[in-house]
Parts: sequence; C-alpha cells; structure tokens
Amino acid sequence: MASKSKPDAKPPILKGKEAEDKVLEYMKSMNRPYGAVDVAANLKGAVPKATVQKILVALTEKDLLVQKTYGTYPTTFFVFNQSSIESVPADEITAIEAQQKAVDEENKAIASELKTAQSGIFRHPRIH
Repeated sequence: MASKSKPDAKPPILKGKEAEDKVLEYMKSMNRPYGAVDVAANLKGAVPKATVQKILVALTEKDLLVQKTYGTYPTTFFVFNQSSIESVPADEITAIEAQQKAVDEENKAIASELKTAQSGIFRHPRIH
C-alpha cells in the first residue's frame, strides 16, 4: 500500500513590516499593474489577501505605489511608482550602446571566422 505523501508545507504567513516589505519588493520587481487578489496569489499565500489590500493602500499613501481605478465597476490596480526609479544619464546610455555595438561587431567577426573554418573542414576529404 502506498503511503500518503505530505502536501507541500505552506510558506510562513508574514505580518507587519515583513509583509509590507515583501509586497513592496514584489511590486518593484514586477514593475507592472496588479490587483490585490493577484498580488496575494502570486505571493503564494505568504501574505493574506485582506492584508495585501491594506498594505497596497498604505504603500500608495506613502507614494511608493500608484493606485489606478478602471471601468464602470471600479477595478483597482496598483503599480510601483515610476518616479521613484532612478533614470540612467544620457552619457551612460551612449557609452553602453557603444559597448554593445563593439560586442556585436566582435560577434559578427567571430561568426564569420567560424563559418570559414567550418567550410574549410567540409571541403577536405576525410583521412582514414
């Protein structure tokens, strides 16, 4: 008779500051709009649904999130506040683009060398 396997252990339920930090970290890493139900589901029960809703509202009041309401039957979404994300200076973007272009050209040169080497191998008869 097969023994019953234990179901996966539920993650510990977070409370207080830990729960708030987890929700904020999740919203920042995803950087897209979510409703409270989605956030709670995606955190796999680590923070209860009702607590997630309260945390999202509290984070909105602290200007860490932006709250948006859509539709005739109001649906509320929350998204990480874009104004708090650091922007990259234009000169740094230019430097990164130049670096990328150099790497792309190096890759093309290596690919060309590889193609030449492979075609040379296939031209020669095998030596037995």
